Amino acid sequence: MINGEIFHSYDIRGIYPTEINEEAALMIGRAFGQFIKSDIVIGCDMRLSSPALAKNFAQGVTEAGFNCIDLGLCTTPMLNFAVAHKKYKGGAIITASHNPSEYNGIKLIGEKAVQFNKDRGIKEIKELVGQNFQSAVKPGKIISENILGEYVDWVVSKVKDIRSFKFAVDYGNGVGSISARPVFAKLNEKPLELYSEPDGTYPNHIANPAEEENLTDLKCAIKENNCEFGFAFDGDADRAIFVDEHGNKIDPGFLLAAIATKELARRPREKIYYDLRFSKVVPKAIMAAQGLPDRTKVGNPYFKQKLILNGGLMAAEYSGHFMYQENYGIDDGLFSAVKVMYWLDQTGQKLSEFVGSFSKGYYLTGEINLEVKDSQKIIKILENKFSDAKIDNFDGVTIDYPDWWFNLRASNTEPVVRLNIEANSQNLLEAKKKEIIELIHQES
Repeated sequence: MINGEIFHSYDIRGIYPTEINEEAALMIGRAFGQFIKSDIVIGCDMRLSSPALAKNFAQGVTEAGFNCIDLGLCTTPMLNFAVAHKKYKGGAIITASHNPSEYNGIKLIGEKAVQFNKDRGIKEIKELVGQNFQSAVKPGKIISENILGEYVDWVVSKVKDIRSFKFAVDYGNGVGSISARPVFAKLNEKPLELYSEPDGTYPNHIANPAEEENLTDLKCAIKENNCEFGFAFDGDADRAIFVDEHGNKIDPGFLLAAIATKELARRPREKIYYDLRFSKVVPKAIMAAQGLPDRTKVGNPYFKQKLILNGGLMAAEYSGHFMYQENYGIDDGLFSAVKVMYWLDQTGQKLSEFVGSFSKGYYLTGEINLEVKDSQKIIKILENKFSDAKIDNFDGVTIDYPDWWFNLRASNTEPVVRLNIEANSQNLLEAKKKEIIELIHQES
């Protein structure tokens, strides 16, 4: 019997082996084969349980009557590239991304590398898993394939010649080094590497660069070695977070504003999809560069889906997912990194200078998670409290005043609300942060 709680908004995920295990992988593989009705491509990350889960998932696909093209150990962007570039109908990557070592999961990928989510595919797979399964008369085969060479050539071709930089990269013992090392070698880059060996036990720190504490070693390496910048991958390398030459984390929204401004100079009047949690400077910068800003709800699959299916130039999400139309709309930490390097080379600017003009006068808290008993009740209370503001309920509630604003959303999986605030001064930001947090605590 499979645990229904492992089906989440954007993936299938749980603690191994109590919540997700080989039996679950087999059943999900069968369901995915039935749903896609075509050969699929599969890969896995470095977690200790990943090879066994991948083997059983692949077996499920073959029992449904379709071939399973096995990429072996790979990044999520490599898997997505294989689906998009070779025009497979579907794919699956065994990974729990940035989660701790006891977790594992499956990201399901549809045609054109559109990721399954709760609104598109996850529900259907869950329903199929619960039905009686009958093996195909003619089973499929598991076929090994190496996509690395094609992927590396593809990434390098998009930036071509760039100068050599002095930079640091923290792989977090994830799978990022598998693809990054050969790309950097072709670009004649020799980065200072941290934790490059894939290790599913995460012996140094969790590979979640969105959390500031996981950037500590990278920041120290940058400052101690006078690096020009650095970046850190998450576990499956589909995102990267950047740190400037001073050791300061770069806000992904400010980075999007800087890159989009440059990209739009070449292709104006294109859509740019941005996270509703980003600074107000982001849509302003996009419009100033003759782009079309499209505010998008939280969840990286929604950005990819819009960019892939609706068209546009690029997209970016709060936790470091950057997607480019020229890269099939795939979120790829490595592609994002070489793009940043390309624009630093083109402009001759330091990373702090590249984003600096966009961050001036904008002060943000970052996302604050607060435990509550009833998240919807809390959201309604704050909506009433600030009823004189401009209010929208696009994703949670956004309360907007001329000199400050905030968004409050309920977590999909925990008794938690997520708070983001921006103001036009640090003093106002701190005052509003104190006021709102105290109000939430009083009402919880």
